[in-house]
Amino acid sequence: MLLFPCRHGTLCRFEELAFSFNGGKDSTVLLHLLRAGYYLHKATSSGHVDITVHHAVQNCPMRTIYFEDPNTFPEIDWFTYETAATYGLPLETIRTDYKSGIEALLKEKPTKAIFLGTRNGDPNAVGQQQFSPSSPDWPPFMRVNPILDWSYSDVWSFLLTCKVKYCSLYDQGYTSIGSIHSTVPNELLRDGSGGYKPAYKLSDGGLERAGRAKKAGKKNAPVNGRNNNEPGQRSRL
Repeated sequence: MLLFPCRHGTLCRFEELAFSFNGGKDSTVLLHLLRAGYYLHKATSSGHVDITVHHAVQNCPMRTIYFEDPNTFPEIDWFTYETAATYGLPLETIRTDYKSGIEALLKEKPTKAIFLGTRNGDPNAVGQQQFSPSSPDWPPFMRVNPILDWSYSDVWSFLLTCKVKYCSLYDQGYTSIGSIHSTVPNELLRDGSGGYKPAYKLSDGGLERAGRAKKAGKKNAPVNGRNNNEPGQRSRL
């Protein structure tokens, strides 16, 4: 039986874990960290690298959830589904608000912990630690934030060094991606010819959310009524 530490010595079975993937740069980093962890576990438990371990490289069977939203960039949707297919993720698409989706998720199948790509600097990260229980008025589960202390530079160093695919919007000047109504390319990346440099060219990571401005004539509508104090993966950072 495959067990993972959750907190204070508590162990969770692999089947009791889930990964909230949203197609953003942070959750893309987390995806590959989880794949690496799963691969290493398989290699360690088997004592040698065999066909089963190699299979784990392309297929990570961790329960993966994606909250699909009509205000999401189509590039994000495409990248999410393409990535799930590439790495054999058992993707479950949820089309309700985050709280209702989590409640249904936990009722359908016992889930003790959910991995999130939350980082310090994300408004949802306020008060969170690497292991943070859900709020009292929410279904009980552990929020696991492995890259909470990673910087913007750390994220891009990982993605570029490991040469993993990421959403194409980041090559178009987007440095932090929310809804289509509240996200524009970061003006700090204008290249002088009317275009934008890629996100990894941003020198000051503290300004990654500078593109989170309302588009002219658009209202910044709430995303499915989500409570922003909870562990959602709507914000793709």
